[in-house]
Amino acid sequence: MLKTAVEILILSVLPGLLWIIYIYRRDRYEPEPKSMILKAFMLGALSVFLALILEWFLDFGSDFILAVLTAPVIEEIVKFLIFMIFFYHHRDFDEPLDGIIYACSIALGFATLENFFYVFSALEHERVYQVAGLRAFLSIPGHFLFSALWGYAAAVTKFKMRRPVTLGAGLLAAILLHAAFNLTAVVSALGSGLFIAIISFYGWVLFSKRIRDLQKDSFRRNRDGFLD
Repeated sequence: MLKTAVEILILSVLPGLLWIIYIYRRDRYEPEPKSMILKAFMLGALSVFLALILEWFLDFGSDFILAVLTAPVIEEIVKFLIFMIFFYHHRDFDEPLDGIIYACSIALGFATLENFFYVFSALEHERVYQVAGLRAFLSIPGHFLFSALWGYAAAVTKFKMRRPVTLGAGLLAAILLHAAFNLTAVVSALGSGLFIAIISFYGWVLFSKRIRDLQKDSFRRNRDGFLD
């Protein structure tokens, strides 16, 4: 039993930790304090409970509606509010790329705790490794790919003096991509993984482009003449 518990903990938490290392290394020119990354990760994890409460209140009795409509709206708004309350006006949010770094860190905290629940539930059906593997490469990175959209919008709003409507557009884009991902996951469960592969690929394309754009806008890179 102890061995099973340890395996579940490792399978649940390790992917999120590896992905957050990947995200952190994208911040090449002025990395954020590790304490702030940990704070974002932990707040993201705690926000799962708020999302669960809201999803319970807004349960319309349909698993399809929950997956494709309710969950994407609630989860992205909850992660976004954590970002706006604790990080948007923080003094360490002083580079454009920080918007994506903090957004992704929050999202990975959320995804890691959520992953624990899914992997633990899979124990009953003896599908722990299958569920853990699929979520490590699809659902967990999916969360930070969605949230990177409003993280990018926050950076553009704060440092390029765009109108606040840009924030709303970024949040809406994240909700729509999240909903599309969940819809394709439902379709994939019925026998075709093509659509979820397409959505995941599209999310990575958007993410990579926005990372490159904000890296070019780095104040320290442009000031100190970093060579890429």
